[in-house]
Amino acid sequence: MNSRERVLETLAHREPDRVPHNLRPSAGMIERLQQEQGNPDVDFSDVFGHDIRYVAMPRHRCPEAASEYEWLPRPTVAEIDRARQQVRTLQGRGLAVCGAYACGVFEQAKHWFGDSETLTMPYDDPVRLERELDRIAEWKMGVYGAYVHAGVDIVWIGDDLGMQENLIMSPEQYRQWYRPRHLRIVEHLRGIRSDVHVAFHCCGYVTTLIPDLIEIGVDILEAVQAESMDIGQLKREFGRDLSFWGAVGAQSVLARATPEQVIDGVRKTLSFMAPGGGYIAAPCHGLTEEVPWESVLAFHDAVQRFGAYPFPMSCP
Repeated sequence: MNSRERVLETLAHREPDRVPHNLRPSAGMIERLQQEQGNPDVDFSDVFGHDIRYVAMPRHRCPEAASEYEWLPRPTVAEIDRARQQVRTLQGRGLAVCGAYACGVFEQAKHWFGDSETLTMPYDDPVRLERELDRIAEWKMGVYGAYVHAGVDIVWIGDDLGMQENLIMSPEQYRQWYRPRHLRIVEHLRGIRSDVHVAFHCCGYVTTLIPDLIEIGVDILEAVQAESMDIGQLKREFGRDLSFWGAVGAQSVLARATPEQVIDGVRKTLSFMAPGGGYIAAPCHGLTEEVPWESVLAFHDAVQRFGAYPFPMSCP
């Protein structure tokens, strides 16, 4: 079974030969591997056998004559064609392909208007907020949709809706202002290609909104921050309808643990999340320099040692 088959099998909620995995390293980690291998061209993902690769399209800089608020660039036909060729090449190597992440509707609004104004606009200026969120959603349809046209297996959307222990906004606010735009985006992507898998990124706590994400058609919850949510509960309650990508604590396991503790932490995460498929093993964030190199090695060691199926049929 190759990597792409492995990923697609687990996203169908079936058990492949082993748990697929990947990791997004810091620049320093890539440099460390290049130095150790004595090869500046060595590929981090190839060395560690990652099952997923990313394809990114250019992000055009805003011209000096325009404001970022007015600048809503979308990938060109030529850029989509180049990405399509990259996708085909990677898939031809037996790898699953995910489109690069672009910030979501709420994140974009915060970038334009700031955190405080974005969160008070529902009360202070709801007409303007309605208009602006629709404008952002339309733009994001074009950006995310370009990756679907390019043939990626997974299109990566999302919004950071969670803090460490709670939501940034009330569930009612999410359902009034952001869920309809997320639904519109997902429906647009499925209208381009019905078989594309939609991954929704969200840092922090998001348990309360997971039923909403399932209802709008999200296939994969990405990040799955173990410090913020009970991953065993997530698997038990939502694992039939949603796949999980992440869940290895970047704060609690990888950054503040010995290699032996990392291995044990990954093993425990696999025991909760892997049974029945529907899980891609990964740290719950892209890694920063605070994560020791030894933890990176230990993560991969643990996935190889404990990631083979079959697993017990029920979570601990």
